[in-house]
Amino acid sequence: MIVRLPGQLPAISGAVVHAGVIYTAGIVAPSVLTGAPAGIAEQATEVLDLLEDVLHRAGGELASVLRVEAYLADPADMQVWNGAFTAKWPSAPPARTTVALTLAAPGALIEVQAIAAVTHAPSSG
Repeated sequence: MIVRLPGQLPAISGAVVHAGVIYTAGIVAPSVLTGAPAGIAEQATEVLDLLEDVLHRAGGELASVLRVEAYLADPADMQVWNGAFTAKWPSAPPARTTVALTLAAPGALIEVQAIAAVTHAPSSG
Protein backbone atom coordinates (compact mmCIF):
# COMPACT_ATOMS: atom_id res chain seq x y z
CA MET A 1 0.00 0.00 0.00
CA ILE A 2 1.16 3.53 -0.82
CA VAL A 3 -0.08 6.58 1.12
CA ARG A 4 -0.01 9.86 -0.82
CA LEU A 5 -0.10 13.31 0.75
CA PRO A 6 -1.47 16.51 -0.78
CA GLY A 7 1.20 18.90 -1.97
CA GLN A 8 3.93 16.31 -2.42
CA LEU A 9 5.54 15.52 -5.74
CA PRO A 10 3.83 12.57 -7.45
CA ALA A 11 7.16 10.73 -7.52
CA ILE A 12 7.35 10.77 -3.71
CA SER A 13 5.00 8.61 -1.70
CA GLY A 14 4.06 9.72 1.81
CA ALA A 15 4.60 6.17 3.01
CA VAL A 16 4.82 2.59 1.83
CA VAL A 17 3.44 -0.25 3.91
CA HIS A 18 4.84 -3.75 3.55
CA ALA A 19 4.63 -6.81 5.79
CA GLY A 20 3.24 -4.87 8.75
CA VAL A 21 5.86 -2.11 8.59
CA ILE A 22 5.37 1.53 7.56
CA TYR A 23 8.26 3.28 5.80
CA THR A 24 7.69 7.01 5.38
CA ALA A 25 9.31 9.15 2.75
CA GLY A 26 11.14 12.29 3.77
CA ILE A 27 8.55 14.73 5.11
CA VAL A 28 9.00 18.49 5.07
CA ALA A 29 6.77 21.13 6.65
CA PRO A 30 3.65 22.05 4.66
CA SER A 31 4.70 25.72 4.92
CA VAL A 32 7.77 24.84 2.83
CA LEU A 33 5.60 23.31 0.10
CA THR A 34 3.40 26.43 -0.07
CA GLY A 35 6.43 28.67 -0.54
CA ALA A 36 6.10 30.43 2.81
CA PRO A 37 8.44 28.46 5.07
CA ALA A 38 8.17 29.01 8.82
CA GLY A 39 11.08 29.09 11.28
CA ILE A 40 12.67 25.94 12.69
CA ALA A 41 10.38 25.60 15.73
CA GLU A 42 7.27 25.81 13.57
CA GLN A 43 8.71 23.55 10.87
CA ALA A 44 9.69 20.90 13.42
CA THR A 45 6.16 20.92 14.83
CA GLU A 46 4.60 20.87 11.35
CA VAL A 47 6.80 17.97 10.27
CA LEU A 48 5.96 15.88 13.33
CA ASP A 49 2.24 16.65 13.02
CA LEU A 50 2.35 15.60 9.36
CA LEU A 51 4.32 12.48 10.29
CA GLU A 52 1.58 11.59 12.77
CA ASP A 53 -1.04 12.06 10.03
CA VAL A 54 0.91 9.91 7.54
CA LEU A 55 1.29 7.17 10.13
CA HIS A 56 -2.42 7.26 10.94
CA ARG A 57 -3.33 7.04 7.23
CA ALA A 58 -0.95 4.08 6.85
CA GLY A 59 -2.25 2.23 9.92
CA GLY A 60 0.24 3.32 12.57
CA GLU A 61 0.69 5.87 15.32
CA LEU A 62 3.46 7.75 17.09
CA ALA A 63 3.70 5.00 19.71
CA SER A 64 4.44 2.45 16.96
CA VAL A 65 7.43 4.36 15.57
CA LEU A 66 10.58 2.29 15.76
CA ARG A 67 13.07 4.71 14.21
CA VAL A 68 13.20 8.38 13.20
CA GLU A 69 15.78 9.93 10.91
CA ALA A 70 15.94 13.72 10.95
CA TYR A 71 17.89 15.99 8.63
CA LEU A 72 18.58 19.55 9.75
CA ALA A 73 19.76 22.33 7.45
CA ASP A 74 21.64 23.91 10.37
CA PRO A 75 23.26 21.96 13.21
CA ALA A 76 22.54 24.94 15.50
CA ASP A 77 18.85 23.91 15.33
CA MET A 78 19.49 20.68 17.26
CA GLN A 79 18.17 22.05 20.57
CA VAL A 80 14.89 23.13 18.95
CA TRP A 81 14.57 19.74 17.23
CA ASN A 82 15.23 17.96 20.54
CA GLY A 83 12.41 19.96 22.14
CA ALA A 84 9.92 19.12 19.39
CA PHE A 85 10.94 15.45 19.44
CA THR A 86 10.59 15.22 23.23
CA ALA A 87 7.17 16.90 23.07
CA LYS A 88 5.92 14.12 20.75
CA TRP A 89 7.67 11.29 22.60
CA PRO A 90 7.95 12.38 26.27
CA SER A 91 8.65 8.78 27.30
CA ALA A 92 9.76 5.67 25.39
CA PRO A 93 11.08 7.56 22.36
CA PRO A 94 11.99 5.61 19.21
CA ALA A 95 15.57 5.10 18.07
CA ARG A 96 16.77 8.27 16.36
CA THR A 97 19.46 9.66 14.11
CA THR A 98 19.89 13.35 13.32
CA VAL A 99 22.17 14.63 10.57
CA ALA A 100 22.92 18.19 9.43
CA LEU A 101 23.18 18.72 5.67
CA THR A 102 21.86 20.73 2.74
CA LEU A 103 18.20 19.92 2.10
CA ALA A 104 16.75 19.71 -1.42
CA ALA A 105 13.50 21.61 -0.75
CA PRO A 106 14.09 25.39 -0.82
CA GLY A 107 13.30 26.89 2.59
CA ALA A 108 13.22 23.52 4.37
CA LEU A 109 15.03 23.60 7.71
CA ILE A 110 14.13 20.02 8.69
CA GLU A 111 13.12 16.80 6.95
CA VAL A 112 12.04 13.67 8.80
CA GLN A 113 11.42 10.05 7.85
CA ALA A 114 10.36 7.16 10.05
CA ILE A 115 9.83 3.42 10.27
CA ALA A 116 6.84 2.22 12.29
CA ALA A 117 4.79 -0.89 12.93
CA VAL A 118 1.23 -1.15 11.65
CA THR A 119 -1.18 -1.09 14.63
CA HIS A 120 -4.62 -0.62 13.02
CA ALA A 121 -6.43 -0.52 9.70
CA PRO A 122 -5.34 2.35 7.44
CA SER A 123 -7.42 5.53 7.47
CA SER A 124 -8.40 7.67 4.52
CA GLY A 125 -8.84 10.76 6.73
